[in-house]
Amino acid sequence: MEINKTRSRTIQTAVKRLAPACAFAALLSVGQAHAQQSTSLDSAVTTATNWAAQADRDQADAMWQASNPAMQKSVSKADWSKYVDGLKKQFGATQSRTWLQIGRVENPNGLPPGEYLNVAFAAKHATAPTLETVSLAKTPSGWSPVGYVVRAIPATPPPAAPAGAPAGAKPAK
Repeated sequence: MEINKTRSRTIQTAVKRLAPACAFAALLSVGQAHAQQSTSLDSAVTTATNWAAQADRDQADAMWQASNPAMQKSVSKADWSKYVDGLKKQFGATQSRTWLQIGRVENPNGLPPGEYLNVAFAAKHATAPTLETVSLAKTPSGWSPVGYVVRAIPATPPPAAPAGAPAGAKPAK
């Protein structure tokens, strides 16, 4: 009986000593996972920003070259160049770009199964404010561009006149 009590106390003592170390190790592993994810998302934003900047510099061929093979299979280099040139003609030169958000997309239609992100930017172009979206595929070496869409942000209409106010009346301030 004495041996079992001694063994039990030894195990309890060991558990008490190891518990804080195990808890600390668990916290470190959660922190590392969070850091890796943040780094990965930071990398995605950097990749998207750099890729969109190539459009600003009229480097459609370089964009196509840096894109994911899935994109290269779906659009030729010549068609990509026409697309990017068309965006430049429609919206004019990019004056500023600000990152807005990242959205995860799983297995989008028309692309191989995998993990994808849409990185959205608010951009100011010469002719209009726009919403730019760079789509990225996760690869073993990082994030790889698979698409770029630019849409004009509609102008906000002026506030409506209060109910019962004559047409053309200015809203109260």
